[in-house]
Amino acid sequence: MVFMTRLALPVLPPEILDEILFILDPLDVASFAQTCKKYYNFVYRSEDNHLWRGLYLAQPLDDPRCSLTPCLHRIPPKDIDWKASLQAFIRARTVLADPSKCRPGERETIFRTLIKVLRGANPASSFYEETRSENLVWLDTVLRNGVFLTGELPGSTETELQLRAYLLVHLGLTPNDATSASKASARAFVYDMRNYHYDNDFGPYMSDGSGRVNWVHVYAIHRTIAMHLVDLQEDELFACPIPISMPYCQSIIPSGLDLPKERDWAGIEALSPSETNRPNPRRIEYLRGGCYRESTGSLYLLIWPTQRSSDLAPLNATAFQEPEFRDVFRVFPVRLRVIGTERDPKHVTRPRLVFVGDVWDGQRMMGRVEMTPDEHLSWKWISRGNGGPGWNCDGIQIGGVRSSYGVLGSWTTVLHHPDDPVGPLWMRKLGPMEE
Repeated sequence: MVFMTRLALPVLPPEILDEILFILDPLDVASFAQTCKKYYNFVYRSEDNHLWRGLYLAQPLDDPRCSLTPCLHRIPPKDIDWKASLQAFIRARTVLADPSKCRPGERETIFRTLIKVLRGANPASSFYEETRSENLVWLDTVLRNGVFLTGELPGSTETELQLRAYLLVHLGLTPNDATSASKASARAFVYDMRNYHYDNDFGPYMSDGSGRVNWVHVYAIHRTIAMHLVDLQEDELFACPIPISMPYCQSIIPSGLDLPKERDWAGIEALSPSETNRPNPRRIEYLRGGCYRESTGSLYLLIWPTQRSSDLAPLNATAFQEPEFRDVFRVFPVRLRVIGTERDPKHVTRPRLVFVGDVWDGQRMMGRVEMTPDEHLSWKWISRGNGGPGWNCDGIQIGGVRSSYGVLGSWTTVLHHPDDPVGPLWMRKLGPMEE
């Protein structure tokens, strides 16, 4: 007769126990830690990060040691809190799988965790690289198939609405965006001159003069541009990603690029070290839109009242559901080049970049790129030509710096008159195969 000898776990060396725990889900590891005080101390009171680092790296996520901060700096390994990061991720995963488990007041925390995962995506080395960020793959899967972002969120705070809009801008189209009501509300926001004034620099920024990004505004721009890219109808299955969605949020940092020494750190000219002998910078595609009223043959200009927008009723969006209203977009090929830098005291390692550009039809562009106070990349430029007053344009780089997603923003004239037109814009780098 053969007797089986039971091996008690306490006699296992710590390194063997680590290897066993690495193959378990973190929730199972938490259950294991509750079996006795010895295991609890082993899991939660270890003197090093070996176990938590291994558990984190076993998840479908990028290695944070290879990621960059929003200002394109490497994260020192000693600054990575593996335990706190993993616990926050697992909690977000749990809530996304079952939103009913979201505790009162926890929604903002979950949003911030998801944004941290998004902004921590590892960069790619080129447009051709097939290896996508694991962070972006995971986010695209769990957010697109769930209701945490796309469902109604009654009682949301203003901060929660901003964080939710941030995630939706990066995610791309959702079934809710295909509804006629959603399309109309996006156009009503983008084409309403009350949303553009000196307090927000006539762009998608907060109205408090802080220079922070207004993601609710950017989300409206995103939906308006997306309507032009794909004709998505209600109840229609849509799976193919558009160029303004999660897969395109990854930063493109060419191999061999020395970021601390690179003057064009934002990739305005879109050149890699292997392309420095090219006679011209890579072409930029600039998409500018306006709302067209078919019956009059002119741009539909919404009123710009003298009162503050807070004193006025919201714009009636149903007008944009009428058949006579159309969005009209024009594409302008552009070539940009950096002509100088200016010191930014708030971001000393990332100076403002001054650029000029040649636009199709003889127009000229001049502007600057700089970090916002909340560490997003802001593009501001003026284009002139053909004897007109010129166009004032403001946009935000979506995704990581140098991402192929590009810039979403708005345009109006430099005069800022009450009856000036206004509209959305999208500017992106063309990949080498698109030129």
